[in-house]
Amino acid sequence: MIESQFHVGDHIAGFEIIDCIELTELQAVGIWARHRETGAEVFHIYNDDEENLFAFTFPTIPADSSGVAHILEHSVLCGSQKYPLKDTFIVLAQGSLQTFLNALTFPDKTVYPAATTNRQDYFNLMSVYGDAVFHPLLDEWIFQQEGHRLELQKDERTGALRLERTGVVYNEMKGNYSSVDPIAADWAFRSVLPDTPYAFDSGGDPREIPRLSWEDLKAFHREHYNPANCKIVLCGNIPTEEQLTFLSEQIFANLEPGRPVAAIPQAQRWTQSRELSVPYPATDASQKSTVLLSWVLGDSTNGEDALALAALTEILLGHDGSPLHKALVESGVGESIAPATGLEGELRQLVFTAGLREVDQQNKKAVERLILSTLQNLVDQGIPPEEIEGALFGMRFSNQEIRRAGGPFSLVWMRRVLRSWIHGKVPWNTLLFEKNFRAITEHLEENPRYFENLIERYLLQNPHRCLVSVDPQVGLSEALEAETRAELDRLLANLSDSEKTALLEQNRRLKAIQESPDTPEALAKLPHISRKDLIPDAESVPRVLHDLGGIPLLSHELFTNGIVYIDIALPVDVLTEEQYRWLPLLARTIPSLGLPDIPYDVLSSRMARHVGSFYGLLHTSSSAPGTSDTIATPSGVYHLRGRDWLIFRMKTLQEKLNHALDLIVPLIQRADFTDLRRLKDLVTEYKNDMDASVAPSGHQYAISYISRSFSRSRYIDDLWNGIPQLEFTHSLSEMPIDMVAQRLFEVRNELLAKSGILVNVTAQKEGVEAALTALKNQCSVFTGPKPVRNNLTQMAWQHGESKAVYQSGALQVGFAALALPASPFASAAQAAEIVLSHWLSTGMLWEDIRMKGGAYGAFAYPDGLEPVFIMATYRDPNPARSLEALPGALRKTLAMLPDGHELEKALIGAFAKETRPRTNPDKGFADFMRYLTGIEDWMRKQKLEMIVTMDQARLRQAAETLAASLDQACYAVIAGNGQATLSAKKLQIPLQNLPGA
Repeated sequence: MIESQFHVGDHIAGFEIIDCIELTELQAVGIWARHRETGAEVFHIYNDDEENLFAFTFPTIPADSSGVAHILEHSVLCGSQKYPLKDTFIVLAQGSLQTFLNALTFPDKTVYPAATTNRQDYFNLMSVYGDAVFHPLLDEWIFQQEGHRLELQKDERTGALRLERTGVVYNEMKGNYSSVDPIAADWAFRSVLPDTPYAFDSGGDPREIPRLSWEDLKAFHREHYNPANCKIVLCGNIPTEEQLTFLSEQIFANLEPGRPVAAIPQAQRWTQSRELSVPYPATDASQKSTVLLSWVLGDSTNGEDALALAALTEILLGHDGSPLHKALVESGVGESIAPATGLEGELRQLVFTAGLREVDQQNKKAVERLILSTLQNLVDQGIPPEEIEGALFGMRFSNQEIRRAGGPFSLVWMRRVLRSWIHGKVPWNTLLFEKNFRAITEHLEENPRYFENLIERYLLQNPHRCLVSVDPQVGLSEALEAETRAELDRLLANLSDSEKTALLEQNRRLKAIQESPDTPEALAKLPHISRKDLIPDAESVPRVLHDLGGIPLLSHELFTNGIVYIDIALPVDVLTEEQYRWLPLLARTIPSLGLPDIPYDVLSSRMARHVGSFYGLLHTSSSAPGTSDTIATPSGVYHLRGRDWLIFRMKTLQEKLNHALDLIVPLIQRADFTDLRRLKDLVTEYKNDMDASVAPSGHQYAISYISRSFSRSRYIDDLWNGIPQLEFTHSLSEMPIDMVAQRLFEVRNELLAKSGILVNVTAQKEGVEAALTALKNQCSVFTGPKPVRNNLTQMAWQHGESKAVYQSGALQVGFAALALPASPFASAAQAAEIVLSHWLSTGMLWEDIRMKGGAYGAFAYPDGLEPVFIMATYRDPNPARSLEALPGALRKTLAMLPDGHELEKALIGAFAKETRPRTNPDKGFADFMRYLTGIEDWMRKQKLEMIVTMDQARLRQAAETLAASLDQACYAVIAGNGQATLSAKKLQIPLQNLPGA
C-alpha cells in the first residue's frame, strides 16, 4: 500500500496540502493541494501504477449552442506561446509514447487528459498541455480552421463562384446531427434542464456555430481558462512532490489567478410535467419516432443518493428481464429500447430516462403511460428480491473489475472525481464506492421497501419530467442544406468586389499557413524522447495448454482481482456461406434468449445475479505467414489456425463460477428459438442498431467494403459486419418470424453437431484451477474442434467490385476509403508500413483532409495478416475531394519522406501504438487470438526491433511499393445525396442506395 508523507497544512513547492486521505479500496492515497498564488487545485490518486495520467480540467459553462467550448477545446492545442506550432496535439501524437492523449468537451467542463508509462514523456506532455491551455495562440486562422469559415469556390459544373462554409467542429457536429440516436441522447437531459446551461449544446448546433466570432472565442478563454478555475487530476506512481514542483515552476509561474466561474444552478423544480418534440432527418415516411420520458432526480454530488439511484436504474433496466426493460420491449408500442435510456450521472443533477425507438407518432403518450404504470405496479406489488440482488451484484462486479476502454483505468477514476469536484465538493466525494454501497445495503436491511420508496419519491411523485418525442422529418437534411445554401447565396450576393477579394485573400492566407511546415526552431522547442528510450521487448503472456477431457484449453495465470474470464470458441467453417449470414444474429440472440424450460426474463434475472457479462462475437483472421494450420495440444493435433470462430465470452466472480456455467453452457446448447415474441424483439433491435450505426461508423462500412477482395477473412468480415449484413438485417425484418426461428435453430444445431470447441481461461491461479474443474464437468458433451468441412468463398472474395458509392439522404457528411495490397505480417516491409501509416495519419492526411478539408478525421493503417493497407476519412464534408486527396497524399510522400528527427518522431509514435498497455484480462484474450493466428512472441519482438531501427531508405521502399499499386486501389464512399452523386461521377460508377436509407 502506498503511503503519503504529507500532512494537512504542509507547504510543498508553492502548494498547500488541503487534505490527505487513504483510498484503501483503490490501494492508493488521495492528496489534495491548492496552489497558494493562483488558487489552482490538484488531486493526486497516488498509487503504484506505472501508467501515470494527468488531466487539466476547466468548468466551461455554455451560454448558447455556438459550440464555443468545443471549438476552444480544438483550438488551444493548435500552438501556444512556448510551443508555437500549427498543431501541438498532432505533433505530440507523432512522437510520444503516450498511452492516451485527448481533449474532451462535456456539457459543463472541458478536460485535457494524457497518460504514458515513460516518466520523461509524462512531464513533456504535461509541459505542452499546460502551456497550451493557459497560453494558446488562438490566432484567427486557428478559429477559421477548427471552428467555421467561409470559402469562395468555383462550381465544378458552371464555373461560377460559390460560397461554402466549413470547419472541423462545424462538420463534426453536422455528422452528430445526422441520426436520431445522438439527437435523442442530447435532448434526454436538455429537455428537463431548460433554465440551466445544460439547455444548450456545448458541442455546437451547426445552425448556431456560424454565429460564433473569433472575439467570442478569445473572451470565453479569458473567462474560463484561468488557474483559479482549474482542477488537475493526477493518477499514478510519480511522487506528488515531484509533480507539484513541476506544476509550480513550469506551469503556474507568473500566471494571474483569475477567478472561478459561477457555480451551475440547479433547475427550478416543475410543478407539472411537460412535452417536447424535436425533429431528426429521415429518408422516408415509414420511419418512426424515438420517445423518451426524462426526470430530473437528485443532486449528483450526493454520493450515497447518486449510487442508490444508479442501483435503482440497474433494478429497472439492468438486463433484458428487468421489469421496466421487459415492459418496454414487450409492449409493442415501440421496437427497441432507446439508447438514451438510463441514468445520466455527470451533470449537476441526475437525470433518469427511459424510452423506445421506432414508435408510431400517435403512440407517444402510450410510452409515458406504460412507464408510469410499470413503476406504479412495482410500488404496489413490490420489486422482486432477485432483481435487487442482481442489480447489487452487477454494481459490485463492475466496481471490482479492472478494465480499460480506450485508455487507462484511471480515466474512470478521473471522471468520478470530476463528477462532484467541479461543483465544490471534496475530490473523493463521488470517487469511492464501498462506504456508499454499504449504506445502501444497510438501508435495505432496515427497510425492505427502500427501492420502492425511491421509485415513489424520485419518479412517481416527481412532476419534473418531460416526454420527449424525436420525430422523423423527411427531407430535413435537404432542407437544412437548402437553408444554408440560400443563406450563403445571400451573403455572396451582398459581398462587394473588395469584400470578395478580401475573402479570397483570407482563404489564400489560411491555405498558405496550413501548407507551410512548422519551422525547425519551433519544432526544436517541443520536448521529446528519443529512439534510444525505446525498449523493443514484446511482453510475454503466460500460457499453459491443458486437456479438458479431449478438449484443448488454454489458461493464463494473471491477477484479475478475483474474476474468472472464460472464452468458449466454436469453429464455424463447418457451415455453408448462406448459413454464415445468420451467424451475427445467432451470436446476438443466444445470450438473450431463454431455455425451453426457463423463460428469457427469468433466466436473464438469474444471470444478472451470477454472471458479470455473457455475449457472443465472431472472429476471422488469416494466419501469420509461415505458420502451420495444425497445432499439437495435450488433447491431440487440431486444425486451429486460419479458421473462423464464434466465441462466447463470459466473466464472473470466482465464487459464482459454477452457478454461471450452469446458465451459460445450456444457453449455448439449447437457447429457445421458439419464443417467437422474444425473438422478434431481438431481430428488430438488431436491425435498428445496424441502421443507427451508419452515421457514426460509416468509415467502418466503407473500409469493410473495399478490403473484402484482399483476403478470404476480409470477405467474411464484410459478410458479417459490412453492408451485406446491413442488407441481410432488412431482409430479416420482412421474413416471417417462425421462419427466422427455424433457420437459427438449424444453424445452431448443425454448428454444434459439426464444430467442437476450444476454451480459453484467464484468472489467478486459484481461479484457473476452479475453472478447470468446473469446465470439465460442464463441457463433457463437447469434443475438440473438428476439421473444416468446406472451402467457403474460396474464390468469391477474389472477384469483388473494386469501387462503390452508397448514398443516404440523412447524412450531412460522408466517409471515403481506399485500400491497397500490403506487406505480410512481421516483415521488414510491414514494419515500414506501420511507421509510414502513422506518419501519414499524423502528418499529410491530417493537414490536407482535416485541417484544409475540414473533415473530423483522416487516417491510414496496414493489416499485415490479410494483408491490406487502408486509408480513410471520417465525418468528411467533401469525400469526393478525398477520393483524390487520399492517393495524392501517398504520391506526395515520395518527395517528402521524414528523416532525422521527423523520422524518429514517426517511429516513436508507431512504437507507442504497438506497445499500448492492456489489462490482464485483455492480455489473456489477446494471447488467445495470437494462438489462433500463429503470432509468436519472437515475431512481435522482431517487428518492434524493425520499427525502432527504421531508416528512410526502408520507408521510401514501402512508400514506392504502395504508390506503385495505386492502379489496383479499391475505393468506397458513403455520403449524403449531393456528395454521393459527385463521388459516383468521379469514380464513373452507378450510385447505390444504402439499405434503410
